[in-house]
Amino acid sequence: MTATFNGHQSLGLKSFFFKVLSGSAQGILIGVLPAAVMKYIIQFSGIGKTAWGADLAAILTLFGTLIPFLIGMAVAMQFKMSIIDTGVVAIATMVSANSIQWGVVAKGTSHPLTHQVLAAPTWMYVANGTGDVINAMVVAGLAVFVTWLIARYLNGFGSTAIILSPIIVGGGVGLIGKLIGPYVSQLTTWIGDAVELCTRLAPLPMAVLIAMAFAIIIVTPVSTVGIALAIGLHGIASGAAAMGVVATTVVLIINSWTVNKKGTTIAIALGAMKGMMPSVFAKPITILPFILTAATAAVPVAGFNIQGTPTTAGFGYIGLVSPIQSVIKDPAVPSTVMNHFINPLTALLAWVIIPVLAAILAQLILSRWLKLYQPTDFKQELS
Repeated sequence: MTATFNGHQSLGLKSFFFKVLSGSAQGILIGVLPAAVMKYIIQFSGIGKTAWGADLAAILTLFGTLIPFLIGMAVAMQFKMSIIDTGVVAIATMVSANSIQWGVVAKGTSHPLTHQVLAAPTWMYVANGTGDVINAMVVAGLAVFVTWLIARYLNGFGSTAIILSPIIVGGGVGLIGKLIGPYVSQLTTWIGDAVELCTRLAPLPMAVLIAMAFAIIIVTPVSTVGIALAIGLHGIASGAAAMGVVATTVVLIINSWTVNKKGTTIAIALGAMKGMMPSVFAKPITILPFILTAATAAVPVAGFNIQGTPTTAGFGYIGLVSPIQSVIKDPAVPSTVMNHFINPLTALLAWVIIPVLAAILAQLILSRWLKLYQPTDFKQELS
């Protein structure tokens, strides 16, 4: 399949796929990162007790509900679509991802916010978390494809685009997405349940496998946060996923410190691991220290029963979201998602000391002794 959007160059199937993934990752991070980073600052600084602090917390939480919209917008922008088409793709994605639920509230029912008795049946829209991220990605890609079909075979809608595009693409594709949503949700739920079951039956092997997988994913175009949200990683599986991200971060910091500008190393520490993709892809054997460090660092995840939630699984050191979640109980997280917490000293050992020692050991074995790679292989400028 090739496509041309608004006069831009043709896109092959592989390019189409990666643009959808890249846009989805950007949308997910915009929606998740602010609330994840600010959650504990608001909670423990006393800001949340003020009126404006409570409003800020609510706004940042609402970012999560808008993740499907952000995915649609970011995917459309990857294809350099027009303002109208970008908005339509974002709307189609939003309405089909189940992050907002709606229904008719009967006459005579008390309004949940104003508590006034409704004089007539009224449509009610309720925020429902992040919704189904996988369905959002599917619908965003479908909406882009339908827009391309219209542009190619109908030469667009011309002057009627402002009316027809929202109806046909926004409403039509959104309705299709709404129809397939339950089936996509069942699939992702099944995957999440399978991972949870395997983790309960064999916590150590599964923790190692998950950590190794996320250690690799963090340096690919695929979003670790997106995967964690999509399949609902929680408990030890979430802790292992976050530890995999930590492992890659530490390895990159150790190698980057001597060959890159300090700003690049600091950017990696703050979460810019994906910026190292060109170096890693140029010499794939550099993935080995990520895997070895992740496998070692995953052992205390199972041993100390380090847990997390779907929204912390893909972060690692970013905003210290994952380590803090493993130590401090969040009243908003039910016990079915996370029911065990570790003390600060255990957290220091598990999240810092062991990964660092594991990364140094991997460096000695793979780089200095076996000479499979050198720190210069990680030379990269992050702008």
